[in-house]
Amino acid sequence: MKLRNAVKWTRRALAAALVIVVAGAGFLYWQLTGSLAQLNGEVQHASLTAPVMVERDAQGIPRIIANHRPDTAFALGYLHAQERFFQMDLLRRNSAGEMSGMFGDVALNYDKRLRLHQFRKRGEAAVAALPEDHKATLDAYVEGVNAGLNGLRSKPFEYHLLGITPEPWQTADTMLALYSMYLDLQPNWNEQENSRAVMRDLLPEDWYAFLQPQGGEWDAPIHGAPFIYTAPVPERSLAAYETTQQVSAYQYRDGVEIGSNSWSAAGARTAYTSGMVANDMHLGLRVPNIWYRATWNVPGYGREISGATLPGTPAMVVGSNQHIAWAFTNSNGDYHDTIVLQTRNNDSEYLTPDGWQAVEMSPEVITIKGGESVTVEIPVTRWGPIIGEDHNGNAIVMRWVAHDVEGANLMLMNLEHTNTVFDALPIAAQSGVPGQNFVVVDRAGNQAWSIMGRLPKRSNEDFDGRLPMDWSDGTYYWDGYLDPSDYPAVINPAIERIWTGNSRMVSDQLLEKVGQAEYALGARQQQIRNRLLQQPIHTEQDFLDIQMDDQAVFLERWQAVLSSVLDDPTSAEMAEMQAMVDDWSGHAAKDDVGYWLVKRFREKVIDQTVGEIFRYLEGQVGQVFSAENINRYVEYPVWQLITEEPDHHLPTGHDSWQSFLYAVAEATLADVTANGAEPLSAQTWGRINTLAIEHPLANNVPVFGRFLKMPAEPMNGDTFMPLVQRPTTGASQRLVVAPGHEDNGIFHMATGQSAHPLSPFYDRGHRDWVDGQPSPLLPGEARHTLTFLP
Repeated sequence: MKLRNAVKWTRRALAAALVIVVAGAGFLYWQLTGSLAQLNGEVQHASLTAPVMVERDAQGIPRIIANHRPDTAFALGYLHAQERFFQMDLLRRNSAGEMSGMFGDVALNYDKRLRLHQFRKRGEAAVAALPEDHKATLDAYVEGVNAGLNGLRSKPFEYHLLGITPEPWQTADTMLALYSMYLDLQPNWNEQENSRAVMRDLLPEDWYAFLQPQGGEWDAPIHGAPFIYTAPVPERSLAAYETTQQVSAYQYRDGVEIGSNSWSAAGARTAYTSGMVANDMHLGLRVPNIWYRATWNVPGYGREISGATLPGTPAMVVGSNQHIAWAFTNSNGDYHDTIVLQTRNNDSEYLTPDGWQAVEMSPEVITIKGGESVTVEIPVTRWGPIIGEDHNGNAIVMRWVAHDVEGANLMLMNLEHTNTVFDALPIAAQSGVPGQNFVVVDRAGNQAWSIMGRLPKRSNEDFDGRLPMDWSDGTYYWDGYLDPSDYPAVINPAIERIWTGNSRMVSDQLLEKVGQAEYALGARQQQIRNRLLQQPIHTEQDFLDIQMDDQAVFLERWQAVLSSVLDDPTSAEMAEMQAMVDDWSGHAAKDDVGYWLVKRFREKVIDQTVGEIFRYLEGQVGQVFSAENINRYVEYPVWQLITEEPDHHLPTGHDSWQSFLYAVAEATLADVTANGAEPLSAQTWGRINTLAIEHPLANNVPVFGRFLKMPAEPMNGDTFMPLVQRPTTGASQRLVVAPGHEDNGIFHMATGQSAHPLSPFYDRGHRDWVDGQPSPLLPGEARHTLTFLP
């Protein structure tokens, strides 16, 4: 009897547990599906002036049809909120220094650092300065965002995981989204100037010049000639900077730069009479994609605009309006300066051209999830915030375009109804965005390059923004910003093509206006140029083929060096390495072992030569020096060392440069094979270059976190070639379009339109991006229709 009762109660308990599990799963599913975007039906809102229709295709790409631009903005805001609100929230909190309100005190130090920029206050000032039409559009966008958020049956799933409630969107938050792009695309703690100053002060003059070239044979500007690198080999030996003590953890690895590619062809070089433009913007890759695709009609102008939007903002970032098409790449110009202060009274006063002034302290309150708020005092000068100290202990100030009201606006929206290249250039010059290479083409076949974003008007020709400077005597200052008529521009060049790749674009007086900053090595830009000039006429597929070009032109000479070094292998393992190197494909191919060996060999040669200098400097001053911020041109001095083979710079422990390079090859083999524990034949580039695209919370969700990740696939591509591809960085999107021929345009992007793992649009289109397939720019047949009514 007792046994039967025990069995009975056990069955009941199991049944009850099953009911609880099923109910819990059902509730979880109900909550998750409650945050899926509304795709069909009607939405009413009092702020609308007329009906708006939104059609979505099979990939979730919307076509917005409206009679008034603010109504378009409302609908776009609604879509952004329902598909991407958590992403938008991260963008505003990131730049505002408000991450602690979401993640707790683990983010407090980050927030304290970001509060030095006081971007929320600056965003409010930027909104107040907007013209009335832009303000009306922004207000409508914000209304749409909050209506979309409130229209969800349940808050976005991320907020359930974090245990918080999403806060309404504000107009200043849109500017904060722009400021997050500044933080992503531009140095924001003066690392470059400070590190150069350390090199200047701690190294002999010849070493400083040797390690800081202005360019070289890899340059590929569209205006002017490449710089010729002619620095003599320094006198003091490299060995003098070697140390057996672990004073620095620095090791050279090729940087994964935030940048982009873009290029264009004049109408005479396309299959049409219109120009054609290509763009792939290289950014961090995560779930969801930073961009949200959209198409909408432009009320009053009889046209459609198609391309990529940034959730949190109401403008089309890149795309085509059927009359012009435009593209961006990070220009790497000089948009900030470091000011060394003369101070007294414990740094409470600083010297200005008008005498001593008090440092103002501005309070910032940081709200912390699950804790009490913290107040930090921000030291502010007439030039900007005090952001720290240099290696001599002097207080330093950051003067930055992003800190001025001119640095953030919505002027980009005016491109929607622009007809020609010539009309687009002044709009670009007045746009408040991080400084970009702006490439634009029109239906008449014209093309142009200029800078989009504000350019500081510096006080005199002796102004060297590459190093920290003392502004206290009034010699150096910013006299506002350049007038659009003074902007550098290259319009309809005789070569009938334009190309950009984050490297130096121009020379002489044009370069002085952009600034001699830390440009990317020109190898990628040069390869794009050479591919363009190989073809007399270009189609959309031709441009996509260049975007997918993974030929390792830059590493060809390094492959030749390594092959020569391995001519007389001393072991079977080194002989196998020689065979792999000699058999390389010449591409950053995912199944290529030789490519990975050549790349790693180069990195180790750099690390064991000039890397010793960088470790020495970091050991002297600590984190004030950052080699990663100033080593983009390290190829030039290192190549000079291994080709000229100066005896006094031979690394310690070697009797010849050949023996040194062979030792590096042995170290490369040991590194790649984990000291022989793994077979060399399995060490393909794809093992290193495997996609790791995931949601920010993916690793914090047991079991289900795997659904917040894209497949981990080996990929072709690398850094110094058009197909920039690394595990978490690469082409966020690819666009090819000729204005007026959008039906033949190409667009694809990583991940999909929606951030929701249960959405049909979560990863729709991702496969095209992985494989480089020419998926269409324009939305396809409507599968869903959502109507907004006043």
